[in-house]
Formats: sequence, C-alpha cells, structure tokens
Amino acid sequence: MPEDDNRAGERSGNARNGRDEESTPDAEGGPLGVDRRRYMQALSAAGLVGAGAAGAAADVPDAAPRQVEGSLDAYHQTLRADLTSADRQQRQLPPGACVYAATERAALDAFSVVGGGRETRVAVDTDAVPITVGERVTVPEGSDDPADHAYRGEISDHSFGEGDLLLAVAYLRSDDDDAEVTARFGYEYTDSSGETATTDNFVQRSAHVEPSERWMRYYFPVEVESVPDSEAVPSVEFRTGYGEQTVEFGGLALFDYGGADLALDTLPPYHYEGRSLDAEWRDAAHDRIDEHRTADVSVEVVGPDGEAVSGASVDVEMTDHEFDFGSAVSVGQLTGDTEDDRTYREVFADNFNKATVENGLKYPAWEGVWDISNEATRAALEWLNERDYPVRGHYLLWEQSDNSVGGGMSIENPDSYSAEELEALIADKIRNHAAEFEEDVVEWDMHNHPVWQSNFRDTEGLGWPAVDNWWAAADETTDLPLHTNEMGAIGGQWQRSAYDDYIAHLVDNDYPIDAIGFMGHHQQQYNQILDIETMIEGYDTFAEYDLPMLVTEFDIQIFSRRNAQDVAVQADYTRDFLTVAFSRPQVVGVVSWGFWEEDHWRPTGAYYDADWSLRANGEVYRNLVFDEWWTDASGTTGSGPYQVDFVAGEVEEELGESEDDYYGRQNRLIQYAHTEGGEVADRDTWINSLDPETRDAVTASDVEVDDGTASVSFTVADGEELTLSLAAYTLPGGEFSFDTADEQELVGSATETFGPGDHSLEIDLPESGAFTTSAYLGDHEVTVSADGEETTRTVSVTEPTERTITVELEGSEETTESVDAEPGALEAE
Repeated sequence: MPEDDNRAGERSGNARNGRDEESTPDAEGGPLGVDRRRYMQALSAAGLVGAGAAGAAADVPDAAPRQVEGSLDAYHQTLRADLTSADRQQRQLPPGACVYAATERAALDAFSVVGGGRETRVAVDTDAVPITVGERVTVPEGSDDPADHAYRGEISDHSFGEGDLLLAVAYLRSDDDDAEVTARFGYEYTDSSGETATTDNFVQRSAHVEPSERWMRYYFPVEVESVPDSEAVPSVEFRTGYGEQTVEFGGLALFDYGGADLALDTLPPYHYEGRSLDAEWRDAAHDRIDEHRTADVSVEVVGPDGEAVSGASVDVEMTDHEFDFGSAVSVGQLTGDTEDDRTYREVFADNFNKATVENGLKYPAWEGVWDISNEATRAALEWLNERDYPVRGHYLLWEQSDNSVGGGMSIENPDSYSAEELEALIADKIRNHAAEFEEDVVEWDMHNHPVWQSNFRDTEGLGWPAVDNWWAAADETTDLPLHTNEMGAIGGQWQRSAYDDYIAHLVDNDYPIDAIGFMGHHQQQYNQILDIETMIEGYDTFAEYDLPMLVTEFDIQIFSRRNAQDVAVQADYTRDFLTVAFSRPQVVGVVSWGFWEEDHWRPTGAYYDADWSLRANGEVYRNLVFDEWWTDASGTTGSGPYQVDFVAGEVEEELGESEDDYYGRQNRLIQYAHTEGGEVADRDTWINSLDPETRDAVTASDVEVDDGTASVSFTVADGEELTLSLAAYTLPGGEFSFDTADEQELVGSATETFGPGDHSLEIDLPESGAFTTSAYLGDHEVTVSADGEETTRTVSVTEPTERTITVELEGSEETTESVDAEPGALEAE
C-alpha cells in the first residue's frame, strides 16, 4: 500500500480500512486506460509540464503530484484560471486562498470516511475533465439521518471569520441511478453542557445533488454565518447516508474569499427566483395556457344515414402547433450531403415548425462578402418552402455600415457617401431585398438591433427622418409583416427601457410595425437569466402596445456543460422561459437560435450534442412541445364510458399525477359508478374508507345516471357541516386502471358545502353521441372508426373556443381533408 494511503487509515474514529487502488471511467471518456495525451499536450504547450509528460498514460495513484506555478498543480491552476477569467464578466471571481491543498492528492488526503464505509483511491482516465485522481466512497447502508455516513475534510490550519465567503468545489460521479449527496460547511464544537454540537449548514444554495454516471463539477457557495469559538473545528462534509451507494469524489478544493469585495450571488452555482416547482407564478401561467392555447373540441360521428353513431372509437392526434416553435437554420446544413447534414435536416423536421435562415439573407452573405453562395441560400429556402415551413426574413435594416458585428448593411467606404446618398443607398437595399424574397419568407425583421446599434440615427444628416424613410421603403415594397428585433429586453433587461422608448416612438408616430421581436439570448456571465417575475414584468411592459410579440433568437449560454448545476439551471430556465412565453396570449412563437452543438454560435446553448445526443435542455423542450402541450386523446362516442365519483372535499382536476392523486388513497371516496351507453354498468361504495368523523356524518343513496345526468342523494347528520363533490371523468377502456388514470379527463363536477338535512348533487354528462376533449391549438388528425369502417380528417384548431366537429363514416378507406376549425359547428365530410 502506498505511503500516502497508510496515513489516512490510521486516523482514530474513521471507519477506514485502507485505500485500494483502481481506475474509474467517465461516461464520455471511454474505457479505462485511455491516455490523457490531449490534456498533457495542452499543459505542455502552456509550459505547465515538461514535454516528455505529454504522452504519458493515466497517472498511477502513488505517482508524485505535478508541481507547477509555485505550489499549485495543473488542476488547481486550471480551476483558478477558470474562476478568475475575464470571460466570466459579471461573474468573475478574485483568486482567493486555496484552503485544503495545492494538489489533487493532497486535497483528497484531507478527507476521510466517517460513520462506516470504505474509500478507494482511483485514477481518472478521461479527457473530458481536468482531474487525474479520485476517491470512491462506498456506503454500506442507508440511515434515517444522512449525516450518519459522510466524507469529511476537517480544516485545522486555516481560520474563518463571520461573513467570509468561500467556494467549495468537487467533481462527483456514481453508477447508482439514485445516488444522493448533500454538501455541508460548518463547525463542530463543544456546547455549554459539554456535548459535541454542530452549527447550521453554511452552504447557501444547491447543497443537495444527485451525481450521474458522468464526472461533473459541482460548486457549493458558503457564507460563514457564525464561529462558535476559537476551538471549533470547521470542515467541508459530503453526507452520503441516503442508502447503499457508491459515490466517487475528485477535484476537491475550497477557496476563501474573506476580505474580498464580493457578493454572495457572484459565487457559482447560479439560481433565479421562481425556479421551484411550487412557485406562485406557475398556477396563473398554466391557467393562461388553458385559456388561450386550448379549445374544447367535441367530435360527433354520424353514419351515411346522418344518424349519430354511438360507441365509435375516436382518436385525436396533434400534428402541428398553431404556436411557432422554430429555429435558426444553417444554409450549409440544409444543402449539404454528409451524414451530419442529413441528420440535421431530420432533427430540424422532428422539432420545429418555423425557420429563420441564420446568415444567408444577411446583406454580407447575399452580396458575396461572406462565403455563402446565393445558389445555396436559394436551395435552402426551396427546401424549407417545399415542406411548408414558414421562413422569417432576417433582416432589412441594421444600423451598421460594415459587417464587424455579425451583420450590418455591407456598405463599402461609407465615408465616401453624403448623408443624402447613404440614405438613398440603404433605402434601395431595403427595397431590393424585400422584393427579392417576397415569395420566400412570411415576415421580416425590419429593424434589427435598433437600440444596440443606433449608428445612423446618431449620424448628422440622417437621424430619425432617415429611419422614417427606410420603414416607408419597406412598407411600400412588401405586404409582409414588419417586425422589430432587439436583445436585452426579455433575455436580460439592460436594454428594456430603451427598447420600450423605441417601440413607443414607432407606435406614437404611426410606423407600420406589425410585431415586437425579442431576441431572447441569455448568457450566464452577464447575469441574463432573470427572476421569473422580472421576465413577466418585461412582457407586461410591451403588452401595453397591443401588438403580437415573438421571441426570435432564444438560447441560454452556460459556462460549461461539465458544471452540473449550470446544466440543471439551463434546463429549468428553458422550461420556465418557454412556459411563460407560451402562456402570454400576445406571444405568437419562440424561435430558438440553433439546436446542434457543431452549428451553434454559442455551443453550450444547443439542444443536441455534437454526436446528436439530446441534452437536458433539449429534453425539456421536447417534453413541453410534444408531450405536455400536445394533444393525444382517444375515447368513444355515446354516453360514456364515464367514472362518477361522490367524494368528501374538493374535486381533483387530474387523477394519477402522483401516487396520492386518487380519492380512495386520500380516504375521501364515498362511492363511485361506472357508466356505459348512458346507464350504470358498475358501482361500489367506499364509505368505510373514510375517517370515522366523516363516515358518521353522511349517508348516501346510489349514484344514478339518467338521460345524460348523474346525481346522488344524501343526508348530512345533525350538527355536521361537510364539503361534498360529485365528479365525472372519462374512463379509457371502460374500466378503471392505475396505468391509465392520468389519461382520464374531468368532464363535469359540482361542489358545495352542506349542513344537516337531505341534499343532492347533480352534474350533466357530455352530450350523447359526442366525444369531447381539450385540444391544443394547431393541426390535428381526427380518426373515427366503427364496425370496421374508418375515416380520418385533418382539422385545424385555431381559436380557443368551444367547437363541434362532425365526421361522417364513409367506409373502410382512409381519407383526409383539411378543415379550418373556426368557432362553431364544423363538418368534415
């Protein structure tokens, strides 16, 4: 056993039986034994190690640590350089004092298992992370208190003061699907009664983590809230007693920023208010989605004789959203013939219903300055138009002469023109560009970056009068909608006020503005991930103009996809940003600014990795767009089948969302009835499952169903007062199943509070002959079948109002017809 492993095994109080030496893989790093050639070559190129080390294989556990730049090894140098980099902008940190040790191994040596278990020193053989060695901690069993098992590093040679800010860093991984760890910083001390005590946990956020099979970096920001006494012992501790599990640790570090002019929220990881699943804003957002993005659709099925067909199967399957979920696209990828190009087109088609050609329509590209041929751009537009993808035109006006900021008007030698000549030249460019693509795009970013780039308005002889002329030139040339487009109003807010002033000027002066565009770019380093209420305030500000709004260039750039908490916050903010946008009635779409890492201007913001693996933020996107906000309903026409529940208390809007979302398990179900063909097919009483007080307070007759109405009569005992409900749900398959409970839909309910005496509750069941469902706005295929005959219709649900669709069974052949489902009764024949 190596000497450095012996020393830790001798510590008193530690259930440590020595350290075995093994290797650990990484989910992306391939099998064990893969060399670290690229990493070592990079260090060599930077002058951090000798050139001879560049081709070395994975470090063995007892090798001497690399000593570079004084006392810091390569890993700690890399970590500190990352945290102090000027690229972090508003999140840049000072160097801080490295508390534990200057090398990976020495930092690991400071930690040991407490409370039972085993630790094994392992080599880390992957180029995906900068660490070379770790420690595998095996927890033999769980505990009622996760603190009973821990991996702790006491600090004996460094002191802290109240208010000091610290940052703990660790790489973690686990092969266990349900691994859990809680990070803690605090003091152990002797209290006034002579007992050993501990302070509260001073880790301020994101202390609880769930390691995955990949090596990922975690940050734990600390604010020292109190120091019990001079004899108190501080430590960083990872509590692991959640169950039998194995967790690997590496890259352990603790930086002390005591005395630095630093705010707690500058320390990673980063958070935003409104992130929690029970945040107050969510209910209102979901209510708005139900109100503005769904419609109650009833499907009536009739036979050739015009009579209603009872018992016909009905499937309503969404095929496209009315709301625009689009993406910027690359000309090269749409027109290329590599395997990646083909995958790119397939993935675009699977995920999006609108496109913005990212660069091909910009003046520098179309006028031959950039290496994008007009033939390729035309081919890309043709590919999109042939497949009926609406294309946004990006852009007509950008107040920048040259191409130095990613676009502009591509004007050579602008100083050679007078103001009058420059105004005329730009007006001609706008007219020509709008006319050139009149049949290829559906709308234009008329004025791109009007706040960030106001160069022409700031030029003597041009100013607002020139902008008036340019808007007029566009309006005279094209009938397509003209949008504005700016950043920093919803993605961040640093330009919100100025953009508001700009829009106000357009509206007050009767410019032909048709919609307001928000770019929606987010960068962690600039603190652009807003608190949800702040984001909502932005939409409220611009809603005052009563114009459609569109998010035109959505993405979220994070520091690193190896920072686990950055990946998590990106996924959560994707969920919340899309939810808020989808809930706003004036927002007509969200266009993401790319989706693939290899063709994304900010690769950490893409939905897909280079190998086309779907990232966490991509999973969130797809879950919302194609699951939560996607219609997939089935049932039968006629009277039912329905489940009618008589219950104590309020009605559950949705069943089966969790294990407790059932009246029986909540001990509230008094009785139920299942209906078929307008009659009760099955019934049972559950009154004995109620708590004794409620059971003794109510007696009820059977639930009855007659002529489309369900009712129940009951008596409330003297001196009692009860809230009671009658609720009807669809019943897939005609019988209750826990597997399909979450597919049941509430179709009618009544709730009242009753005092002593005889009472009744009554609800109407959906009309005979119709299958009713809530459908998200967009295109749907409605398939009906009965007695071996089947008919399919394509129906566009475009307004959030009730409507009825009548489908005539025409025979066994499948036919399809597109119908625009405007409010009222529709016939699809």
